[in-house]
Amino acid sequence: MAKKKKEVCPYCGKSFAYLSRHKCKIKEKVEGPADERSTVERRIERIEEKKKDLKRSLKKDEKKILEIINREKDIYFSELMELSEQERNDLEYVLDLLVLKSKVKVSRELVEASWTKHIFAVEDYKDSVSIEDADVNKKKKDFIWNMFSRQPCFICPFVESKCNETNQNALNPHYCPWLTDWIEKSLKGQEYNVNFDDINEELLD
Repeated sequence: MAKKKKEVCPYCGKSFAYLSRHKCKIKEKVEGPADERSTVERRIERIEEKKKDLKRSLKKDEKKILEIINREKDIYFSELMELSEQERNDLEYVLDLLVLKSKVKVSRELVEASWTKHIFAVEDYKDSVSIEDADVNKKKKDFIWNMFSRQPCFICPFVESKCNETNQNALNPHYCPWLTDWIEKSLKGQEYNVNFDDINEELLD
């Protein structure tokens, strides 16, 4: 049986029967220590980093970039890079962060034969919308009706029998006069009332 030929390490020049088992110190100095983490471990690490980014507050330069986007409403990457005076890689990172926090939207578009990012501001309505608790008396039999802001579908006598998309008249979920009236009054903060007994009589006449 022929003796196995030894392999020579290209870094230190020594010979080994199994070069793959050799941990060359010179190679580590030249290339740096090998990353022994698995793909899964590296993925978990990236996820944890994104979680930290999601929780933390925006830094000064990140707020500046967001202010520019909110002011312009929509802007291309090259324009944003010029206005923010940021390097490409730094701006890419901030944009990823803002998308992660749902502060902006980004789409890729073909402009003058090259792909670029089109950045859009995301409207924030949290300061302009007020939510108030409804004052509902649960001792009354109609408290469910009041709790759901008197939504007509809850008491409509036509829901099960006639209200469907094949019906071409008013008894159609897309063209319901009572539902439309309820939405309009609700948006104005008004109370909605409907008497289906009277409506029934009109339809029967």
